[in-house]
Amino acid sequence: MTKVLHFLVLTVVMLPFMAGAQNKTYEIGAEIQAASFSNLGGSVGGGLKFAVIEDETVAFGPSFRYQYMWSNNTFTGLSSSASTFGGGGFLHYRFMDWFYVGTEIELLQNPYNIVAPSKNWTLTGFLGGGISREWDWVRFNFGILYDVVDALKDPLTSNPSPLRRDYFVKKSNPNPQSGPQGAYLPIIYRVTFFFPLDF
Repeated sequence: MTKVLHFLVLTVVMLPFMAGAQNKTYEIGAEIQAASFSNLGGSVGGGLKFAVIEDETVAFGPSFRYQYMWSNNTFTGLSSSASTFGGGGFLHYRFMDWFYVGTEIELLQNPYNIVAPSKNWTLTGFLGGGISREWDWVRFNFGILYDVVDALKDPLTSNPSPLRRDYFVKKSNPNPQSGPQGAYLPIIYRVTFFFPLDF
């Protein structure tokens, strides 16, 4: 796994040189991902993105993520916390000066050891889009993303996604007497502020 992390770091360092300088601009992005707070617990974190912009419409580059989660059981008085980190890459297509669609793929350290303790890293693969609007000194992105990789996993044979606490759309069971009340779909939101860089 250290080889993967070394590769990601090398990619970040080499990307400006590999991308070249023709018709390209660069941005650094600071992201908030699905922050939630309650007296029972919550989750907060985000990521950093380095974006290479081609023709003012295609943005791509590496990303790094850190997320902190905690829970408080008010009945027993027990509390717990965990965190996840990792990195990957993203590809966004910006259009009509207001919107974007794209994909984001990351490999994250998994704090949950439920099914397979030896599988300490989890792949996430998001598809989605949302608002992408540029002002004088910052670009604002608000996206709704669906984790295709987590949706295809068998929960009986694989560890859950380390981002599962951030899912916010729940599918109800039409017949709750026959099973669980419902389950959350692997959908999250991400808010990112991209700042232009001058090289």
